[in-house]
Amino acid sequence: MDSSSSPVKLMSTLLKSTEMQVGMVTFMASLLAMKVVKKFTSDLKPPPPGPWGFPVIGHLPLLGNEPYVTFMKMKERFGNIFQIQLGSWSAVVINGKQAIKEALHNSGEDFSGRPQFFSAQIISNGESIGFGEYGEQWKIHRKIGQKVLTEFANAKSNPIEDMIHEEVDILVDDFMSEQGATFNPRDYIYLSVGSVIYQLCYGRQENIREDKDFADFILNSAAFVEFVSAGNPVDVMPWLRYLMPWKVKAFSALIQTSIDASEKKISEHKTNFSSDNMRDITDRLISVSEEDSKLSKERILSTLNDLFGAGFDTIASTTRWMLLLMAANPKVQRRVQEELDDVVGSGRRPSILDRGQLVYTAAVLHEINRFVALAPLSLPHLTTTDTNLGGYSINKNTVVFINLYSMSHDPEVWGDPHVFRPERFLDASGEINKSLLEEFLPFSTGRRKCLGESLARNELFLLFTGILQKCSILQPPEVKEYSMDANNGLTRQPLPYQVQVQLRT
Repeated sequence: MDSSSSPVKLMSTLLKSTEMQVGMVTFMASLLAMKVVKKFTSDLKPPPPGPWGFPVIGHLPLLGNEPYVTFMKMKERFGNIFQIQLGSWSAVVINGKQAIKEALHNSGEDFSGRPQFFSAQIISNGESIGFGEYGEQWKIHRKIGQKVLTEFANAKSNPIEDMIHEEVDILVDDFMSEQGATFNPRDYIYLSVGSVIYQLCYGRQENIREDKDFADFILNSAAFVEFVSAGNPVDVMPWLRYLMPWKVKAFSALIQTSIDASEKKISEHKTNFSSDNMRDITDRLISVSEEDSKLSKERILSTLNDLFGAGFDTIASTTRWMLLLMAANPKVQRRVQEELDDVVGSGRRPSILDRGQLVYTAAVLHEINRFVALAPLSLPHLTTTDTNLGGYSINKNTVVFINLYSMSHDPEVWGDPHVFRPERFLDASGEINKSLLEEFLPFSTGRRKCLGESLARNELFLLFTGILQKCSILQPPEVKEYSMDANNGLTRQPLPYQVQVQLRT
């Protein structure tokens, strides 16, 4: 027998052949695995960059009294999208028109959540339109709230213009009662603006200022604004509720007072409710709650508190800013009054239908909204899923701050954003430059945009034109210069200021 064909030699040859095959298979498998891993890892995006923070409290001490301004400074180093830590919550800050619109429009579902802070849980058990978790029930709730508010705040089908005109008359009478003396208009403004939303929700009534329930509503609303302006650290560091129980108790008491007041009014409405006569928003919500709905009756009726939130403090605060800015800019005020005299005259009241002809007045209102930046960060959002934005990966349940101030005060867009200059909104032909209206978002945008935007725009227009048609807002001689600084809470509140008011003849 040939030694080359011996069993040992044959076995050796077979083993070598098998080793080569195994090696080749292993090599091919490894190559394939490397390609899969490379493709997978190339699709992964890094998290946003961000500054170093402190243990436990994160970046809270670094934000200052104007976090939206701090974020503007941070973006110079880290870009329009960066991450921070707020106590126990991971957060991402989004700046600039492109990134903000990409988040709220292109990826709207991903960024439409609300962090369930301690405060949000107390307000309507986390089921409110403003603070509730995003989902199918929230969408239904939002649709109901929007429909009902539109029905009763639409100038074409509801006498809301008459209501606001009446409040302008009362407001001017209040101003005149000061007899030319120096005074702070804050309380008068809150009563007038509060009266409008209160009557929309609970029905028209004479001598509303003599109604104890209305007086209590105003007082509780003012207390709520003052409380949130001071901040609630329990929201971002929940363990503080054991160290600051008075903070929790005070906030809970404010919310319960509001709930008790609305329940009282709902109960009164039910005693003489008629489905054939919808007197106000409360009647309509009672009607909706009796229909077959995926929402509980309690959740539908809690919409009243959302509407008060959408239609009271934001409008009252903006009105305070309006008077301050007119006193500080008398030339602008006179030009508005001249336009009102030309278009409206003194024989009738300004109407929503006049808005198209009051072009300079519209430019002033746009500039007030831009300059004031009433809600510079809006309410915080929350990611509802793992998502990507601007080349970065962002995890589910990340708090998201939309820095609207970075749009309204972008020096590359506005040139001198800290200067009050209404003419910036007029084009070469003297019409509104509509392209500039896309450069700032006073009511935010997307699924979480302000519920009361239409009401706010109409009411602010009628208040502004109605007041300036009748009187002039003057800077007192003893006031050398007005401060444009603000107290910051959910909104930017003007610091207390003094004016004089003179009736126009």
